[in-house]
Amino acid sequence: MAFIINSKVVTPTKIVKPPPKGLVYEIPERYKNSFYLANASLFDSTNWFLHRTFEIFFPTLKKEIKKYERYKSLNNENLHAKTENLVQVLDQCNSIIDVRYPIKRDNGEYRIIRGFRVNYGQETGYKSCLGGIRLGPDITRDHMKGLSVLSAYRNASLGINMSGAHGGIKVDPKTYSDNELKSILEGYTIQLMNKGYCCERDIVYPDMSCSVKEMDWIARTIAKCRGDASIVTATGKSQELGGFEHYVKMLSQASFAALNFVLNNQQMMDKVGLKTGLKDKTFILQGLGKLGAPLAKMLSENGAICVGIKDTDAFIYDAKGIDFQKLYEHKMKMGTLKNFGCAKEDTKNDVYTEPCDILIFAAKQRSLSCYIAENVKAKVVLEAAEAPMTPTAHQILTGKGKIVIPDLYACSGGTVCSYLEFLKGLQQSGRLSEDALRYSGDIYQSILKNMSGKEILEAGGVTRHLETHVDEKTLIDSLDCILTDVGNDIVKLNEVNKLGTDLRTPAYMLGYCSENPSTVAPFTNVAFRLQCDPGFSTVIL
Repeated sequence: MAFIINSKVVTPTKIVKPPPKGLVYEIPERYKNSFYLANASLFDSTNWFLHRTFEIFFPTLKKEIKKYERYKSLNNENLHAKTENLVQVLDQCNSIIDVRYPIKRDNGEYRIIRGFRVNYGQETGYKSCLGGIRLGPDITRDHMKGLSVLSAYRNASLGINMSGAHGGIKVDPKTYSDNELKSILEGYTIQLMNKGYCCERDIVYPDMSCSVKEMDWIARTIAKCRGDASIVTATGKSQELGGFEHYVKMLSQASFAALNFVLNNQQMMDKVGLKTGLKDKTFILQGLGKLGAPLAKMLSENGAICVGIKDTDAFIYDAKGIDFQKLYEHKMKMGTLKNFGCAKEDTKNDVYTEPCDILIFAAKQRSLSCYIAENVKAKVVLEAAEAPMTPTAHQILTGKGKIVIPDLYACSGGTVCSYLEFLKGLQQSGRLSEDALRYSGDIYQSILKNMSGKEILEAGGVTRHLETHVDEKTLIDSLDCILTDVGNDIVKLNEVNKLGTDLRTPAYMLGYCSENPSTVAPFTNVAFRLQCDPGFSTVIL
């Protein structure tokens, strides 16, 4: 496979090859074409990654289906067709809602607002969904579908018993007052609730341009409409409404934990010729928002050296190192990197090709194209933000023997904390059933127990209640524990499938595998339903 870079044909030095020809899985044409299109939708690009994983892992999926009594008699051709059939069942957005509603602006003018919400992957048997909500002027329907796919496979890879979801409101929050934004969020929430969303089967958490303030507006709207003071549907709330005090910090903490795990894994570092550990590693960071700035601070405090920063209107690079604290103070005071040291007023992406050990994307999507990827010198690339690179850029980087720590793994802080907040809310209101934890990893049950307060004797027996306050150390330890477990599973799958430096493919594999790389969970959950549920089977078979 070759790529055209600056009118030259470039062939990566290494690239993972698909299985030999014959009865092999083929990526659907629509997604296959997205590999070559720079302007392909996020949904198509995300599905290219997903179906590339199916392509590599397809023989294992066929073996898993063969274990079921109903399929043991199938010959290879029929088994292949059946496995493709199950992939089609998994590969569906179950519902997409596109709402439009009016809000009254401060000047008396009415404005029509458009919003979306997508649920994905419910045929795994996980009927409840967990996914973010964001605000932005460029949000589209396909955009939300793509993020819901990421959400579904991230939830599954983290051992969370929920399918995927994502939502968004097509507005530029900078052009609205707080009063107007409150009306926008309230209207969006009511529209979703009227159509069966924003309930205990559709849990939301904050994404881009959403904060504690916005989630509190959503939570209070839900409580007002339902007449229920116990708000578990909206997470990322203030502590007053049952949220975690350190929720925002956990977003960057998860990216730090993912990076730290990979840097301390000897076999992965041997592949790129780096020593283990973070100390003295140089890094370039894109983005100084609520994710990038805390992450850069943690890296600097743990011995890494910042040599470059790319922000919206300027960048700075200094191979000798940058005092990040002074730089950030300048940014907070002036609102820009301009006039700080050797910072240059430029919006180009050339800084990504400067020498460093680690390149970090912590801002917008599609930040790294194939044209820049060819010249990236970093040996480790961290996707701290969602979908920062195209499939072509990913293949170029891994083809050149560089490690890409994927968003599916590194962007898990909000997902984990939201799930724990949701469970905490259920338990506090006495609604945490065994079914709520049935498909989750044992680790969540253990964490939930550690968060619990005193055992209080009530009528009917002993009941355990969660304390209102969950300290920062408990959250950090919980995140580190989960990401270490998931990281180990990703590395195992990487080695078993001989994927070189590619960590994205095994991360997706975990999306339909259990914690043990030798077994398959959500995928065979569909196969099991096909075998045991006549109503479900008649539709598919």
